[in-house]
Amino acid sequence: MGYHLRNNADSDTEQVLSFMAGCLAGLAIGGALGLLLAPHRGDITRRKITRQAGETKDQVIQAVEELMEKRQKGTRDGDKDANS
Repeated sequence: MGYHLRNNADSDTEQVLSFMAGCLAGLAIGGALGLLLAPHRGDITRRKITRQAGETKDQVIQAVEELMEKRQKGTRDGDKDANS
C-alpha cells in the first residue's frame, strides 16, 4: 500500500488558519487566567520584581568582583613564581 503526500493549497491554508486560531485562543485563555489567578495586584508585583532584580544585580556584581580579585591574585602569584 503506497502513501501519497497531499499538497493541497486549501489544506495548507486551513492548517495555518487553524494553528493561528489555536495560538490566539491560547493567548486569550492564558491572559485571562493570569489576571484571575495573580497572587498580588500589579503595583505590588512590579515592586517585588524590581526588588528581586536589584538583589540579583548586586549578587552578580559581587561575584564578578570576587572573580576579578581571584584572577588578579592568581596573576600576581604567577609573576612571583616566574621571577623566583
